[in-house]
Amino acid sequence: MSIIADTKIQLVPNQSSSVLGKETILLNYELGNYYELNEVGGFIWSLLQDEKTMSISEIQERMLDEFDVEPSVCHEELMLFVENLLKEKLIEVVA
Repeated sequence: MSIIADTKIQLVPNQSSSVLGKETILLNYELGNYYELNEVGGFIWSLLQDEKTMSISEIQERMLDEFDVEPSVCHEELMLFVENLLKEKLIEVVA
């Protein structure tokens, strides 16, 4: 599946998260996997928790408002992060 700017994503059920300092800890109950997200990953995670469903471009806009980063670098890192979350079945694409 190709992820583009208009692609909408959401968190999958059966997981929990907790913020510890600047890190976010995730636990996927279904797979029994544990993950640590850095400050930027935690920011994206909290957006998805609050908004429920967001497009890639909406997430990128919020990241550019929050962090001092070049748009091209932001996009590249966001796409890599989203692809990893999809691979680990922590998020899903909304049809």
